[in-house]
Amino acid sequence: MSLIGRRLALPPDLLVHRVFETHARQHPDRPALTCGAEELSYAELNARANRFAHHLIALGAGRGSVIGVCLDRTPELMVAILGTMKAGAAYVPLDPTYPAERLHLMVSQLDEIKLNVVSADTRALVAGAPGDLVVIDELGGQLDALPVTDPVVDLSNDDLCYVVFTSGSTGTPKATAVRHEGWYNLLEWLRVEYGLGSGSSGLTVSSFGFDISQRGLMAPLFCGATLHLLPSRIFDPGMAYRLIETHGVRQLHCAPSTLYVLIEHEQALGTDALTRVGHVFIGGEPLTVSRVEDWAGREGNSCVLLHQYGVAECTDVATSHVLADYARYRGTATPVGEPVYNTEIHLLDEESNEVPDGETGEICISGLSVSAGYLNASPADTRRFTDRATGDGTVRTYRTGDRGYVTPDGELVVVGRVDAQVKIRGMRMDLGDVEHGVRSHPLVDDVVVLAVPDDSGELRLVGFVLPAADGLDTRALYRDLLGTLPRNMVPQDFTVLDAFPLNPNGKTDRRALAALAAG
Repeated sequence: MSLIGRRLALPPDLLVHRVFETHARQHPDRPALTCGAEELSYAELNARANRFAHHLIALGAGRGSVIGVCLDRTPELMVAILGTMKAGAAYVPLDPTYPAERLHLMVSQLDEIKLNVVSADTRALVAGAPGDLVVIDELGGQLDALPVTDPVVDLSNDDLCYVVFTSGSTGTPKATAVRHEGWYNLLEWLRVEYGLGSGSSGLTVSSFGFDISQRGLMAPLFCGATLHLLPSRIFDPGMAYRLIETHGVRQLHCAPSTLYVLIEHEQALGTDALTRVGHVFIGGEPLTVSRVEDWAGREGNSCVLLHQYGVAECTDVATSHVLADYARYRGTATPVGEPVYNTEIHLLDEESNEVPDGETGEICISGLSVSAGYLNASPADTRRFTDRATGDGTVRTYRTGDRGYVTPDGELVVVGRVDAQVKIRGMRMDLGDVEHGVRSHPLVDDVVVLAVPDDSGELRLVGFVLPAADGLDTRALYRDLLGTLPRNMVPQDFTVLDAFPLNPNGKTDRRALAALAAG
């Protein structure tokens, strides 16, 4: 089974930072960035990024270079990102909310890294890691003396623009190298498909190391709009909401868990600023529709919610679905929609054959969005990127390890991981299927199910539940589920929580829940 995205003709030059340069030439006085009380126009941000790019070039950076960026949400963050790409190099988001040990492990995976851009506040996090430190807020007059003109650097669409880390099953993070043409294709799809333009201001709400944050930072500038930076290292929902209200923010990119927090904040205040955001693009983890339905159905809510699916290995987003008619999602998995431009989705079996219509297969992605692969990858990781023979020739494809099927109306539904199956009392099952069964209970708002070993080493299912109302009786819940699920698929233990813990990327922290279960 295949889904073919719309073919969109793209210009020859697919370099995102040059689109920003065009906006700076055509609308130099337009606000490009705000951070607290500071505001930079497109001309000012471009000039600062150019000076920094010339500085990097003088240090030997250029085409093929990889440069770490470990900065808080300040104007210097965007100066560093734009300056790195203008110099011809690829930037690596090094999230300052991560422990220094984790950042050192990430940087150590990159033989190509030569420089790490830091501030006085973040230098200690990567001090001693591979790569010389460039302390951007201590350069002072060195940058003032450099040209404000756009550097002339020969780049191809196939060159790297950023490298983002994903978690590895062995505990070692994997560095995914994203190409300029995939990055441009994604941002152009967002701009054209959803009509984003100079009025589509954005706010950063996700942590810098998260792949969704890269488009959250760049999409407004690609559209000629204003990017508002949340001036806090840790996500502050109250501050984020005030900025949405003050600036009339029109686009957000975040994980569902972050959206839930913002919705709860708005409902507690009794205000409506979030309902006036033009588009909220959500992805990175499964959506629980019941947690957004009441807010989304509020009278006068003009915000469009997009439920998206993708992987870092294929430039973050592969499919998108406009959420509407919420009643249709009750008791079923929520679709993630149709492919983005110049992208194909194939559902394959273990022999790489397409599965019949309606059947479940491994989700494989082809097209411009497929990245250059992992840097310094193991042979096993490299094999996830394959070349598939088609009637139109050979296409580069990434096997995601996710399972899904296509609905009769041609939309993708993700049902879990190929490797997320566990064996409980001799029976194999998918934890996503268990979660769906528990979530269908009328007294359950949301659930995370984990398989954890008991004292004898045998796996048992543990459910962490957000109740739909106070006073949830977990013993009654267990009995009810025995009537709808096979006994081996009903969690033996339930823990009722007020909220799920979140990791720095704004996703549900399953490791923290596993530690709670083990404790």
